[in-house]
Amino acid sequence: MNRPCALQLLFLLVATQGCLCLRMLSLDVPTAVMRGDSIWLNCTLDLESDDLYSVKWYKNDVEFYRYLPRDNPAGQKYDLPGVYLDLGRSVQGNVFLRETDLNTEGLYRCEASAESPTFQTVEGEKMLKVYVLPDENPKILGSQPRYEVGDIVNVTCKSGPSKPAAQLKWFINGKDADPSMERKYATEDHLDGLSTSTLGLIFVVRPSDLHQGGAVTLRCTATVSQTYSTTSEELIVGDRDPELSSPPNPFTVISRDGPVITGGKAHYRVGDLLDVNCSSTKSHPLPELQWFLNDKEVDQDHVIRFRGQPGLLGLRMQVQARHLDENEEMRLKCTATLSKVINTRSEETTLGGNHRTSGLTVAENFGKVSERSSSSNSNSAVSTTSVWNVAIFLGHAFLLVTPLL
Repeated sequence: MNRPCALQLLFLLVATQGCLCLRMLSLDVPTAVMRGDSIWLNCTLDLESDDLYSVKWYKNDVEFYRYLPRDNPAGQKYDLPGVYLDLGRSVQGNVFLRETDLNTEGLYRCEASAESPTFQTVEGEKMLKVYVLPDENPKILGSQPRYEVGDIVNVTCKSGPSKPAAQLKWFINGKDADPSMERKYATEDHLDGLSTSTLGLIFVVRPSDLHQGGAVTLRCTATVSQTYSTTSEELIVGDRDPELSSPPNPFTVISRDGPVITGGKAHYRVGDLLDVNCSSTKSHPLPELQWFLNDKEVDQDHVIRFRGQPGLLGLRMQVQARHLDENEEMRLKCTATLSKVINTRSEETTLGGNHRTSGLTVAENFGKVSERSSSSNSNSAVSTTSVWNVAIFLGHAFLLVTPLL
């Protein structure tokens, strides 16, 4: 019997009796690590009745490690930027990286193959991201020592370099600042791969702004978060082929886990008003919603945020000729991204008042919390936080402004 016929019989036998062959039980690649951390990449296999031929690891489709039991030595490594493999601690499908840097980020794949007669091959891949936390708290720049009612406060909050760039937000007297008061600036990208965020705040001091003995308290928060889930819903609008056109309600698409797009029409012409909404499924925390038109993020001037409805994001704009392709179609996509804060730290700066600072430091050793607090007069401050299963960063900078006497 020739080899092809023998293989065919073998496959028929497997199909009728079940295959007791090589399986991949799990692939453990960290979703995110802090720069400098050491990590394990684990590829757990069940050989069943098979004999192992090889295990190989790849980063972005480039091999950096292989294990062949018949070779001596069995393990071999290949130098690759960002992959600092410790061959002495690595065995079979489990490899150890003694350190990480920004070049470590990438798509990691484990591929395992069995000996004859099955020659079974299994593989799995996961993305690994590298995060860098700021070495300093955000800074408030451009403030004056004193203001009076009617003065214009024009300040800027700047984060320390990080990866990814920090998300900044302003608070006035402990309440969210009106988005119309905030001034967004482009993110500054550095040669070392880190980024700095900047957010301005401009408003006129009103009598109602004065608290704590005639002072206005400004706070800027900088948050670095880990994205761990992104889902999306995409619709093609304006399909002219009746056999491929949308159902009677073309703008209602329900996804069990992803966002839902509602509203609008099946066809648009230049000058028509596009008015649609994207809503997220209920979860805690709520995902961040984002609109894209033809794979480009929509200008924020066209995005509608509904007060008291953080899980709903509108899109309202007039259709222009550049929005339609040669088939008079356009693609709308709404993404919902879940993330969690990955480090917390705070700092308070006081100007023009007799106040001391209070803050909270959360160490990077998986949620160990250390607190420090002090008070002025009868006021006291104690900060608490939930214990995350990951390391976390949220920086705070405070500015206390008092009116002219």
